[in-house]
Amino acid sequence: FVFPSVMSFRHTNTTHDTVSPHSRLFSLARFSPRGLRLVTMERRGGSPASTSTSINLIVFDFDLTILNIHSWSERIAPRDVPFRNLEEDVADLEFFRAFVGRALDKGIEIAIASFGMYEVIQGYMDRAVGPGVFTRENISTPSQHGTKDGFVVQGGKVPQLRSLTSRLLKVPPGEVPAAASGVLFFDDSRLGAGSALRHKRIIIAT
Repeated sequence: FVFPSVMSFRHTNTTHDTVSPHSRLFSLARFSPRGLRLVTMERRGGSPASTSTSINLIVFDFDLTILNIHSWSERIAPRDVPFRNLEEDVADLEFFRAFVGRALDKGIEIAIASFGMYEVIQGYMDRAVGPGVFTRENISTPSQHGTKDGFVVQGGKVPQLRSLTSRLLKVPPGEVPAAASGVLFFDDSRLGAGSALRHKRIIIAT
């Protein structure tokens, strides 16, 4: 089982960049009146593909993707989140808010798949985009997949992506592979992205 539309990137501290790495990354995904169209590139050779993919679900990793930091490694607890500096912790807060808002306006589902702590993620997202946008329904963490938050899920991000796709796109589990072409996954780790991608098409923004 694979998710063909996967993006991975090396995280860059935005304080040392004139252009946000997230802005460069998301520029590959273009909104149109019909929704979000992803311009894909072949894995080998890097030449643009001749087709684009319609996206129905966007899934983000959390640490070093939405955030500029690794909240789990820094041992940030839920009680710490209200006092954290969002402008410093979120890699590009203004752009993230705008991107999420535009996706929702276009009827595209959004979600988070992380190995981190649910309560920390929820606290950050409530502050970043407001309560109710991200909930337990669309935040996937290891405690939903047979282990504790902070631990790697067996099978990597694939079980999380499968579950989110089935739940948010309202497709039976057996039909998830067919729906996977409409899923876009952002992850800071090429290893994490690769666990979902295998040998299909990929966009890599560095």
